[in-house]
Amino acid sequence: MDLGGTWRVAAATEGGRRAFHESDHDDSRWATMPVPGHWAQGAADDEGASLALEESVLYRHRFEGPPVATTESGTGIDGTRWWLRLEGLAQQGDVWLDGSYLGHTDGYFVPHELEVTGQLGARSEHVLAIEATCRRFGDPDNRTLLTGALQDPELCGVEDLVVGGVWRPVRLRSSGRIAIRHARAVCAGIHTGGRGGTTARLELRAVLDVPGGGAVDLRTRVAGTEHVHSHHAAEGDNRVEWTVEVDDPPLWWPHALGDQHLCDLEMEAVAGAEVHDRRSFRIGFRSVSLRRWVLHVNGERLFAKGANLLPTRPLLGAAAPSEVANDIRAARNAGLDLVRPVAHIARPELYDAADELGVLVWQDLPVRGLMNRSVAPEALRQAREAVDLLGHRPSVAVWCAHDQPFSRLRRPGRTPAVVSRQGPSWNRDVLDRRLCRVLGRCDGSRPVVPHTGVPPRFPLLDGTTSELWFGLHGGRAADLAPVLARVPAMGRFVSAFGTPVADDQPAVVKATIETLRRLKYRPTGGFMLHALADAGATGGAAAVTGAGAGFGVLDGLRRPKPGWQALVDACRPLIVVADQLPESVRAGEVFDLAVHVVNDARAATGELQVQARVVGPDGAVVREQRWAGTAGADDCVLVGRLVVMVPPVTRVGTLALELTLAGCGPDDQPAPVATNRYTTVIA
Repeated sequence: MDLGGTWRVAAATEGGRRAFHESDHDDSRWATMPVPGHWAQGAADDEGASLALEESVLYRHRFEGPPVATTESGTGIDGTRWWLRLEGLAQQGDVWLDGSYLGHTDGYFVPHELEVTGQLGARSEHVLAIEATCRRFGDPDNRTLLTGALQDPELCGVEDLVVGGVWRPVRLRSSGRIAIRHARAVCAGIHTGGRGGTTARLELRAVLDVPGGGAVDLRTRVAGTEHVHSHHAAEGDNRVEWTVEVDDPPLWWPHALGDQHLCDLEMEAVAGAEVHDRRSFRIGFRSVSLRRWVLHVNGERLFAKGANLLPTRPLLGAAAPSEVANDIRAARNAGLDLVRPVAHIARPELYDAADELGVLVWQDLPVRGLMNRSVAPEALRQAREAVDLLGHRPSVAVWCAHDQPFSRLRRPGRTPAVVSRQGPSWNRDVLDRRLCRVLGRCDGSRPVVPHTGVPPRFPLLDGTTSELWFGLHGGRAADLAPVLARVPAMGRFVSAFGTPVADDQPAVVKATIETLRRLKYRPTGGFMLHALADAGATGGAAAVTGAGAGFGVLDGLRRPKPGWQALVDACRPLIVVADQLPESVRAGEVFDLAVHVVNDARAATGELQVQARVVGPDGAVVREQRWAGTAGADDCVLVGRLVVMVPPVTRVGTLALELTLAGCGPDDQPAPVATNRYTTVIA
C-alpha cells in the first residue's frame, strides 16, 4: 500500500515537537507538499515563509489503513504482520504512528522497516508523523554529515543546500509470522569446471524475525536452480548465511565485452509449507577483480574509460527517473565503460540502467573530505547497508570507502601534494581501513579501494588513484605525457581530470585521454573524467547553478559543451594518436613524434594503413609518411616515428599534423576508419 501523496509539513519548533505526533493535533494551518519530495522544493509555512533552509521539519499524513484483526497482544490473528517501509528519508528521522513511537532512522539512502501490526489493528484511521532532520553542510574540514556529494558545494554546485525530506516512497507491506528484515545477494564468483562448464556461486544472507523460534526453510530460485537452506531459528532476530551454486548460468558482461543477461532471484522464508515472506533481486552472474589497477570481468581484462557522475540534480529526489537513466545512456553513447557516482549512493534508476546497458559502476560511499570522528559508527553501519542495497547489482564493480580524505582549504594542484599528505591521518589510516574491512567482510566479491586522490606514502609507497589537473592549475594538458614518463605510477588509474573552462575542454579532454590510452596497461588501467555532466538546477538552486558552470562535458540541462565531442572522439574503440605537439615551434626546428594505433576491440584488426601529413601555414604538405600493418586485440601498437623539420615562414602561422587510419574497403580500396589532427604555432 503506497502512502505517497499530499502530506502536511511545518518547521519544527520545541512546542511543535511535543504534540505534533498526537492523532488529534491540529495541522489545518500547516503547509502541504508531495511525498516523495524534499522540503526545499517549495513548501512554505502558514505565513508563507519557505522551509528550504530549515534543518528540521515535521511531517503528518492521515490515511485509512487495511483491515487488520489482532489479538490482545497486538499480533495478527492469522499470523499476518504489517510493516511501514521508508525507502529513503534524508538524513535522520523519528517516526510515530497514531501517537506511538516506532523508531529512529539514519542514512538518506537506507530503506527502513518498522512494524505497525498493533497500530493498524487498533483503528482504521491513522496518522503517520515524522520529524525529519538534515543539518547544513558546515565546516568542510570537520564533516559530521554522511550526505557526501549531496550537500558539498564543490560537487552539488549550491551553497547552504538542505536536502532533507521523505524523498523516496513510503509504503505498507505485509508478511507472515516470519519476516525477512534484511536480505543480501552477492555473486561471489564464476568458476570453470574440469569439463569446460561454468558454475556461479551466490552468497546469500538474511536477517529473520521469528517470534517463538522454530524451523525455517530459506528457499531460493534463480536461473532454473532451486535451493532450500534449513535453519532452526531462535526467538527474535536470526542472521543466516548460505551459498547457492548455479550451473552454466548466463553471464553478464560490460557492453564492450558481451551481452547483459539478467536473472530474477526469489528468496522465500517458508515454514509448515507456507511462504511467510519473500524478497526478490535482479541479478547478473559475473566475476570482477582489480589486478595492478586493471579491471578484469569474467577473467577478461578491460581498459576502463569512465566519467564521474555528480548528483543528477542537487535535490536528488527532484530528478525524473528518465533523467537519471539518461546519464547512463549518455555515458555509453560516449564510448565509456565505467561511471562513478562521486561520494553518493544514487537513485535506483541509475543502477537499473547500468545493469541493462552494461556500464560498470565504481561505487563510492557518501564519505568525502575530512570527517569528524563521531561519524565512524554510523559510517560503518551505512557501509553494510550499501552492500545490502547494491550487492546484487552486476554493474557495481568497485567499492570505494572515501573520496579525497584531505583538507579542502587548499585546492589540489597539478600534482598531488605528496609532502603535506605523508603524515598519519585518522581519516586515511583509521576510518578508511575500518570501512574497507566492513566492505570486504560483507562483500568479498568486489575490489575495495580505501580512498581516491591519495599519493604514495611511506613506508609502502602504495597510494591509490591519481587526480591529474593538467590544463586547470597552470600549464598545458600536453605537459601530462612528460610527467608520466618520469613518474609512471601517477598514471596507473586516474580518478579525476578536466576543466570547467568550456573553451579549454577539448584540448584537456583530448590530450589527457589520448596520453592515458597510449599507456594502456603499461601502466594505466583506466581513467575517469571529472565529470560527465554538471549537476542540474532545481527550484531555488537554479539561480545559483549556471547551466554550464561546471566540469561536465554536458551542462545541467544535458546539452553538449565543447568537451563532449572531444570525449566521444577520444573514446572510440579504434583511434590513431601521436605525441602532443609543443605549444609553438620555430622555423628550422626538428621534432620527432611517435604514432600509435590503439585498439580496444576484442579481436585483431585486418590490414590497416596510417597516413601522416604535416601541412604548413600556406596549405602545402611539408612531410608525408605512410605505414601498413595490423593492431592486435585489446592492444596499443607503435606504428612508427615521424621526423619533421619546421619550414621557414614569413609570418606567424599554423603547422598541422593530420593522421588518417584506413582499412580495406570494397575493391581493396582504403576506407577511412579514424582521423586525428594536431596543431601548433610557428613563431
